[in-house]
Amino acid sequence: MKKTLSIILAIVIATTSLGAGTAVFAKMAKTANVEYSVYSGEFLMEPTEIEVSSYLSDTYAEQLGYNDSSDEPTILDVLIAAHLNMFDSVNGLSIAPSGWTVSSFGKDASAFSYRVSGNFSNGLTDNVANGDYVEFMFYQDASFWSDEYAYFNTRSAEICKNESISLNLSKVGWGTPSPAANANVTVNGSVAGKTDANGSITLSFDKIGTYKISTENNIGGAPIFAPWCVINVSTHLINYVEKEIKGASDFLLNGAASFSVENAVDYLTYLKSGYDMSAYNDTFLASVKANLDENGGKLVTPAVAGYNSEIGIYGAVIQILGILGLDAKDFEGYNLVDAFEALDPSVSYHPYYYRVAIEAANEDFAKTLCDKYITDFYVTGSGLNYWGFSCDNTAHFLTAIAKYKDDYSKYVEDAKAVIKTYTKENGAYCDNKYVTYVNTDSTALAMMAYASVGDLSTAFRYYKNLVEGFESAKTGVFLYNGAENFIANKDCLLALEYFENKIKAQGFEHPEEVIRKTNTVKATTKKNGSISKTCAVCGKTKTTAIYYPKTIKLSSTSYTYSGKAIQPRITVTDSSGKVIDAKNYTVKYSSNINVGTASAAVTFKGNYSGSVTKTFKINPPSTKLLKLTANKKGFTAKWSNQAKQTTGYQIQCATDKGFKKNVKTVTVSGNKTTSKKVTGLKSKKTYYVKIRTYKTVNSKKYYSGWSTAKKVKTK
Repeated sequence: MKKTLSIILAIVIATTSLGAGTAVFAKMAKTANVEYSVYSGEFLMEPTEIEVSSYLSDTYAEQLGYNDSSDEPTILDVLIAAHLNMFDSVNGLSIAPSGWTVSSFGKDASAFSYRVSGNFSNGLTDNVANGDYVEFMFYQDASFWSDEYAYFNTRSAEICKNESISLNLSKVGWGTPSPAANANVTVNGSVAGKTDANGSITLSFDKIGTYKISTENNIGGAPIFAPWCVINVSTHLINYVEKEIKGASDFLLNGAASFSVENAVDYLTYLKSGYDMSAYNDTFLASVKANLDENGGKLVTPAVAGYNSEIGIYGAVIQILGILGLDAKDFEGYNLVDAFEALDPSVSYHPYYYRVAIEAANEDFAKTLCDKYITDFYVTGSGLNYWGFSCDNTAHFLTAIAKYKDDYSKYVEDAKAVIKTYTKENGAYCDNKYVTYVNTDSTALAMMAYASVGDLSTAFRYYKNLVEGFESAKTGVFLYNGAENFIANKDCLLALEYFENKIKAQGFEHPEEVIRKTNTVKATTKKNGSISKTCAVCGKTKTTAIYYPKTIKLSSTSYTYSGKAIQPRITVTDSSGKVIDAKNYTVKYSSNINVGTASAAVTFKGNYSGSVTKTFKINPPSTKLLKLTANKKGFTAKWSNQAKQTTGYQIQCATDKGFKKNVKTVTVSGNKTTSKKVTGLKSKKTYYVKIRTYKTVNSKKYYSGWSTAKKVKTK
């Protein structure tokens, strides 16, 4: 989109210099968002969305020797835009005065054809509208024109993982459409099966993602113009969160009149939600320009709660311009990026505005902001201090630095620990003085914070609390103290966006946990009970029998990486201590090869029901301390390289064999490092030294066992 807009802008600039005698501006420019593709036995260009201007045919009329004379975007405009998009020029396009295409896309066009939204067109002068798709096609059989146009019953679909979808394929040449039987259907380029006699095929997918569906370039040896369909495979969780985002956006924007630059941070949230903000964009952009004009090319906004807000406004506006396909380095003649990076980094800006600023900044400037943020507002062990310490403040802090979590891992882990102190079984509360009860905002923001650093298992628990405790009957509308609340829904919308993005990025599945329990019948020592649950995410109701308590034990809960699957022995006993026969349950191990937290899911069957998941750790392999060399008030340690399943090393020294006196620990990042100079020790003192490896997985460190200790006397 950015490229297309720049093409159009260049055209406008070029045409303004042609003089009063040029007829380019005889008509008003109109645009349409269309999709185009180019096919010649294979896709030279897969279906691609592009913005087309009616000015294109006028601008290139002299070069092409042909014009469409239309005030609306036409197939000719699409053809020109496609060449500009693919080749940055129209040199490969030639059109005869009659409107016949002589060459296109660098190929002889004697076998060239095109359709608009599946239908034959009358010629290049046919108009196109928003949502149309234009298929440019070269016949494979240029002698008898026998290629048939093939098409699925849909061009896009969304399904959940492991669900099935049936596609119907038809073909048409010069006559009536008919089912396309025995066609080899491809998924991402690989043949997945054949259509049946009715032209149908059923597909399912066991992984989330985007799948491109087409066919081979012939059916039974007869050439075809291949069809196109895109299937987006997601989880029930993604679908439900997207519905919640829409519901929250609808609620928040109901009756909203306009937005100005002062609302940029909120405006960015609405744009990122996917909500159609086209009705507000012009007014918002005009507000940005007016602010720049009035303040000598700088964005100046009122202080918020006594703090400067410009850094957040700049960060939000820069991101907004990018989403809208505009260049923040040249917006109405102003370079907002340079102005943003020229802001005084010594100023204490509003702590809730650092998030959007850090996300918009380049890495160097972003880390400068992170450092300032930590210095001004963060207290280790207590969290972010903004009118006091709270879950909400620390959640905003963690989300702000999440983009550089590896560089600030110390503060990431500390902030996560602080948020947990404000967490109860049914959600999170704000602070220890005023809002000590679990509430909507704190629960949502805690979810946002953990999602931002990729800890989706923890984020999901807060999400579950949010849905069960605060979502109204209207999907995506959340309650505070039992009533629909604007501020609470703004926090929920913001948090849901981070949650959704990480779900997509990490392929997070809909957990076995079912959201919203319905009816529970307690078990006794003589009678079974049951739990009936209805899931708000997938809508399924599941009834599970409850048996008298059972005990499940693993033979060990800690192992060392070996490169092979690790499967602890499972022992299951009932309440009387009797070992239950293994035929009454199955065990499924997962994540049990590499370093991290593995699991053993025990699922009962036969006379038993329910399931329990036990976890165990797989730690990285250890290393060996090779040599210690004494230095002045320190030493240099050398060790064996251990690159398998490690992130780095940790050296520990002390003045006693038990490592209890004058203990110092040094972390070495990078698993290829094999030596480290340790300083800051006492001179002429004997130190005992040991080393171990570590690996960071999902922001959590896993450690090997310590090596055998060696000793060295400092100089």
